[in-house]
Amino acid sequence: MISYDGRKSLSAGGGNREERAEAFKTFLAYAGRYTFNDEKVTHHVEVSSIQNYVGKDLVRTVKFRDDQIILVTPPTRINGEIQTLELIWQRLPVGS
Repeated sequence: MISYDGRKSLSAGGGNREERAEAFKTFLAYAGRYTFNDEKVTHHVEVSSIQNYVGKDLVRTVKFRDDQIILVTPPTRINGEIQTLELIWQRLPVGS
């Protein structure tokens, strides 16, 4: 699951059309099995907040740097612009 920072709560009753559209634009979730091969991970999407991803494979480059794992998307059109995104996981120190 990926959620943008600063998301707003929906108003009573599940929000209006604009609020729901903004909530959808600022949240992504998918799940399924994955395979790892050298520097690539392939997510075999079984369920997703974006139905178009279901049954598809999403391939990401994987980098390992110190206490971080970084997933890098291929260039993708997002909001009309070609972008490459990095998702960074940071290992917490022991005892955190």
